[in-house]
Amino acid sequence: MEKETEFITKSARETEDLGQKLAHNFRIGNVVILTGELGAGKTTFVQGVAKGFLVKSRVISPTFILLRMHRGKKDKRNITLYHIDLYRLEGKEGIKTLGLEEIFEDVNGIFLIEWGEKHESLKASWDINFKIIGRDSRRITIRNYDYAPGVSS
Repeated sequence: MEKETEFITKSARETEDLGQKLAHNFRIGNVVILTGELGAGKTTFVQGVAKGFLVKSRVISPTFILLRMHRGKKDKRNITLYHIDLYRLEGKEGIKTLGLEEIFEDVNGIFLIEWGEKHESLKASWDINFKIIGRDSRRITIRNYDYAPGVSS
């Protein structure tokens, strides 16, 4: 079953705060696909999620290095928050090159993936779309799915 919720944020701060509030909904093993045009607030949202998981390291866009890992906590358990940017990767071969299949095996991982919609083999637990509706305003549509996350063959 799919659940959909929509939020309007009026500033980067509100987008970050929304990420922080929603962090408690993400479970170990979840794959969260973040979609939206450049500058729509995906990384800002991830910064909020990181705060929700008590991440101490600085969260910046992984565009040029593709992957950043951050250590945090969820319910007193150590977790790894993977912030992945697939903008520059093409097809399944790109995913294999990055080693996503192995990364998804991390039993303490939560995976936030920007531009994941470009890769149909990714199966999301969550799909979050960011739409610019004003200078600082964003429409954020959140879909939660019940099926298992990961990479399909």
